[in-house]
Amino acid sequence: MNLLAVIDVETTGLNPYRHDRVVEVAAVLLLPERGIQAELTTLVNPERDVGPTRIHGLTASDLINAPRFADIAANLVEVLHGSAVLVGHNVRFDVSFLQSEYRRIGVEMPPYTTLDTMAIAGGGTLSACCAEHGVKFDGRAHAALHDARATACLLQKMLSRNPDLLTQCAPCYPPAWPTFQTPCGRLLSRESVERAIPAVPSYVQRLAERLSVGSADVSQPEGERDYRALLWRALEDGRIEESENEALVEVATNWGLNFKRVEAIHLGYLSELAKAAWADRHITDAERREILMAAQLLGFGRLTDKQLENLLHSCEISVSVNTAATGGEEWTGKSVCFTGECACFIHGQIISREMAEQLAAEKGLRVMPSVTKKLDLLVVADPNTQSGKARKARQYGTRIVHEPVFWRSLGISVD
Repeated sequence: MNLLAVIDVETTGLNPYRHDRVVEVAAVLLLPERGIQAELTTLVNPERDVGPTRIHGLTASDLINAPRFADIAANLVEVLHGSAVLVGHNVRFDVSFLQSEYRRIGVEMPPYTTLDTMAIAGGGTLSACCAEHGVKFDGRAHAALHDARATACLLQKMLSRNPDLLTQCAPCYPPAWPTFQTPCGRLLSRESVERAIPAVPSYVQRLAERLSVGSADVSQPEGERDYRALLWRALEDGRIEESENEALVEVATNWGLNFKRVEAIHLGYLSELAKAAWADRHITDAERREILMAAQLLGFGRLTDKQLENLLHSCEISVSVNTAATGGEEWTGKSVCFTGECACFIHGQIISREMAEQLAAEKGLRVMPSVTKKLDLLVVADPNTQSGKARKARQYGTRIVHEPVFWRSLGISVD
């Protein structure tokens, strides 16, 4: 029996024939009588908004440094080359996305014989079918490699009970792929992104180089206020641009702040953010993500659970919220546009685009459908989104605001 290639893709949406793209792909080579023989998995930069993070668990920040599909197309063909059968749970979905991705780079994917574990099992989600057939699902649902492994194990279990399932696949032979001009590229797994140690932000490195740690602090209150105001504004979109890098270093240098004082201001920002999150004695997933992201941008690295717990407990003494950390700016009358799917919840319900626009309108903002040069604010769920609206906003110099900051600035409590 030839190798079976078990495939799974995670995507930005459900329609490969319009604009949805692959964000993660996995292929597991299976010999039914011997088990898994080889694996391939990689994240894929979709070059657009990532879609429902709440489902596949991937953010634009996870994918910004991932290879494009064109970069790994040859890698996937190399793995699929010896297989005559593609297997998947609702395999038509996976195949249709792979066909679409290959067509985008001018390659027609050859026809394969397919096996659908969902159809063989009588319907149901992968986790439900695994549970029904006594297959342990290891890992996270909707992570491509974990799903592909589970599908392979499910197929093995069903084949052990009914070996005739493979008769529909015989005789069949591996199809011929066209020759690829692009060589195999770099793969980037979900696990490697999760394990990666975040680099110290470049502007923090420059501050450490240019500001003497042990020198006397000759700064004035006006300088601290200027640096703090610039830092708060720079961080509202969840990232530090190169121009903001330069401005922060220049302000700190010109006002005579030493590095120890700058670190204290950074810690003050993080503390105010924690106070805002802890004011109701409950921290939501969105608030946790925002604090962890801010800690990295401020040069504190990836906070451990214990460090985050200590930071929140330090807020017990005072829960008064500094308006500079929570917004407080009057945005009534400003125009706003949203891009991508929202990541925040209200009372356990994900904020839909319609709900977001209604909430903004109720607070006196003018909701716009697209980004123009006159737009005041673009709200993003992920600072590194590659949506068309975000690219245009960066081109125009439009003010971009991270979604949790936007809701907090409007006084709207989100989960």
